[in-house]
Amino acid sequence: MSEPLVSIIVPAFNAGRYIGQSITSLLQQSYTNLELIVINDGSTDNTADVIKSFSDKRIRYFEQQNSGQCKASNAGLRQAAGELIRFFDADDIMNREHIELQVKKLNTRTDAVGSCEWGRFYNAIPESARFEPGAVWQDMKSLDWLKTCLQDPAAMMGGWLWLIPRAIIDKAGGWDERLGLNNDFEFSIRLLLKANEVLFTPGAKLYYRTGGETLSVTKSKAAYEAAYLSTQLGCSYLLGAENSALMRRLCANRYQQWIYQLYPSYPDLCSKMEQEISKLGGSDAKVGGGIVLKSLTVFFGWKMAKRIQSFFYKLGYKTK
Repeated sequence: MSEPLVSIIVPAFNAGRYIGQSITSLLQQSYTNLELIVINDGSTDNTADVIKSFSDKRIRYFEQQNSGQCKASNAGLRQAAGELIRFFDADDIMNREHIELQVKKLNTRTDAVGSCEWGRFYNAIPESARFEPGAVWQDMKSLDWLKTCLQDPAAMMGGWLWLIPRAIIDKAGGWDERLGLNNDFEFSIRLLLKANEVLFTPGAKLYYRTGGETLSVTKSKAAYEAAYLSTQLGCSYLLGAENSALMRRLCANRYQQWIYQLYPSYPDLCSKMEQEISKLGGSDAKVGGGIVLKSLTVFFGWKMAKRIQSFFYKLGYKTK
């Protein structure tokens, strides 16, 4: 039996500082039957020069006007010839055995997606990444994976987790091009609900860079509106699959976590989300943040605490 072709889709925006390291980690994979589809999303730095410095015939390079990660990812998906699909951020890194282990774990199944270990690192030191096992680091039914992930504040639902059989991506569809910030939430829920199972792959390590800023996602009012839409869509899929008291609370908590982030800067968006929470029966999500914010919350309540925090942020006082 021949090895399946794996299409790795890499959308890139102003990724020149890191994309060489990322591509190198892909080209050095022990699994060699792969293609790298790199979509330059209108970069204005040296991203194109770095990509073109590689001569490996497995790289397929395309350019488009700046349109965002979702459109770039879909452009790559249209070009992909692989039986297995993998989306990959232009500033992340894989260990050498990553793809080989995931392909072996799937073992020709077309009703499951593969997941992986991941650890966060900052800017230029991948060796500093900490791989801390979470509750979803095991084989799970897809809906159980989603419910467990939503109950774990440290869990991630990134589109870069998944090795996806072509049959599943064809049923789920690509990325919703209306979305930017929070797009992984909608995409991963829609994807997993078309699969029966998530198969966790021990030893397949993804080094997740924080602070690289290689995707054209802004944190503007429009971006937060898109994040709200992504939350609405993702929660509608979840409730369509299981309209239970637990699922309603998990969705309400997701909205509440956004409110904690957006208040008091975007009162109209917060109001919309509060209405969603009311329809769902209420949230029990606690405010996050550092010890100062939590202490202020105890004395003044979370809304006043956030207003005090926002005031000092405007004065330039920010925790490093």
